[in-house]
Amino acid sequence: MTVAIQTRAVVAGNADVLHALCDESVSIAVWNRESPVNDMALDGLRNLRFTASIASLAGQLDRELATAGYQAGACYDLLATDIVALARRFGSVMHLDEIEIRLEHVTTDACKKFHGDYVTARLICTYIGPGTQWLDGADAEECGCGEPHDIQQMRPGDVAMFKGRIWSENHPAIHRSPPIEALGLERLVLVINPPMPR
Repeated sequence: MTVAIQTRAVVAGNADVLHALCDESVSIAVWNRESPVNDMALDGLRNLRFTASIASLAGQLDRELATAGYQAGACYDLLATDIVALARRFGSVMHLDEIEIRLEHVTTDACKKFHGDYVTARLICTYIGPGTQWLDGADAEECGCGEPHDIQQMRPGDVAMFKGRIWSENHPAIHRSPPIEALGLERLVLVINPPMPR
């Protein structure tokens, strides 16, 4: 007997879709949008990772970006404003006052295997370069993880919230970073997590 596995993803062109992650049947919520930053030079930028309260994030982010080599200007302002806005959205969905921010310049095939994260939930937005790849329905359920699969891929600017294994051991979002190293591509990726336990 064949069992049909329904989609566990919700995709829409508005930010409210991110709240769909709270539905028990949803593993992935994707907000389709354009990247606010698409022509920023990435050479020389260092990765940053820090925890901050959402209320104080703007000031701390400004200091962290400057330390990581980001130069003041229009792109900088757009990036900083967007990160703060996405942190507030993540905090609203997850009922958090504090979050962990990672902003990474990626040039390798990091996290190249499909997997579910050991977090409650995670927000990912690729500002520049190929977006995160994810599986849905039967592909996610049967991921072993050899290919091929019907691989879905976020576009630059898309924002996704992925349910992790702590929230749903049976139905976490199955995703990976796209393989880019052999193609000579680079990515600027934002990841927002709940804060690590102290």
